[in-house]
Amino acid sequence: MQTIRKYAATARLCALGVFDGSLLPVMSEYAVRLLQLTVLLLIWRALAAEGADLGGMSLPQLLTYTLMASILRQQLEIVTPATSALWEGSIVGRYLRPVSLLGGLAAETVGRWWIPVFLFYSLPVCLLAPFFGISPLPASPSAAAAFLLSLSLSVSLGFALDFIFASLAIRMKNGCWAANDIREAVTALFTGALIPFSLMPTSAGRILSLLPTGSIASAPLLIYAGAAQNVPRLLFLQLFWNVVLWPLSLWAFHKSEERMISYGG
Repeated sequence: MQTIRKYAATARLCALGVFDGSLLPVMSEYAVRLLQLTVLLLIWRALAAEGADLGGMSLPQLLTYTLMASILRQQLEIVTPATSALWEGSIVGRYLRPVSLLGGLAAETVGRWWIPVFLFYSLPVCLLAPFFGISPLPASPSAAAAFLLSLSLSVSLGFALDFIFASLAIRMKNGCWAANDIREAVTALFTGALIPFSLMPTSAGRILSLLPTGSIASAPLLIYAGAAQNVPRLLFLQLFWNVVLWPLSLWAFHKSEERMISYGG
């Protein structure tokens, strides 16, 4: 219980510190995200009006899929402060805290991104969605239950992948931001958050759905929208990649710690 309180305190302090600088940069980021969502929704509606194939999804399902991808972006694209802390030199101070390094990074992620984004972007967008003809609700109660399980597996897998990229950043030393660039390029397309795999060429979509990144966004979003053809298969694949990648991520991170060189201060 004491450990949980420590993690909760870390998350709370990070959430309170988000707006310490200026409100404008944070709200500008949310505005850009809303603009991206609006453009995608207009594209899907235009394609449906022209009679285009939506990959077996109905237009309402596709709109809900895209809406939730934007609302849950922070949960579906896990980015901890690991790489930035390495570059700034603040990674050293994290070893002195009364919590584990990886657990502390996870708590910072929840506090710095999840809480503020939920309050100032996700919740308002969710409440306004019905006025634009988009349902923010899951397809059914059973879909909601399966989605919660799928999202939990997705978040867990996202942290495992983030720690693997952090290990790569440590080994690249002063080129650590290249690892971050690689990660952004991968998550933009390979998770299915931006473009559903069903809208891609059949072979490409099938291959991407089998990769670890394919289990991060595509699986929970398909389940939520009621567009998943085989829910148990999606959940099994997510569980499989968690079992495979978590031991790998912990081993890679702890091996990389031996080569850590921290810049900044």
